[in-house]
Amino acid sequence: MKGKYYKLPLDFSQILHKRDLEAISLEDSVGQHIHLLITTVLGENKDDPQYGCKWWDNDFDIKASNNEVKEQIENAVKTAITRYEKRLAQIRVVAAVNQEELQVKAARKMKKKIRVTVSGVLAKNNNPFQYASYFFISPLSYD
Repeated sequence: MKGKYYKLPLDFSQILHKRDLEAISLEDSVGQHIHLLITTVLGENKDDPQYGCKWWDNDFDIKASNNEVKEQIENAVKTAITRYEKRLAQIRVVAAVNQEELQVKAARKMKKKIRVTVSGVLAKNNNPFQYASYFFISPLSYD
């Protein structure tokens, strides 16, 4: 339905029980889509192998400096959003990369923490938009 946005993941049990799915705002929908783009590896979507973020090809590049990783992420995320999120204009992507110590079970691990901030303007109403998130890489995980 055009102009109506739904919360991900979709709850198909609601459809089976003939209930409406949970609706969300345009801003939340764009944010969900950006999150999906960032966390999808190229080739993972069988209908469109180009959907996702090219950066994941370099996830385990241990020789890359934090500055190189930052630049790769910013470029890959901006490219993906520009191609697949037409509801957003004047896109600006800023990434920050740092090492963080995590307590995993009984051991401590050092992982790279990636903070991504996407800003722009919603094409529909020219309202400012901002999305921010973080994740850990090598391998990918969330808090």
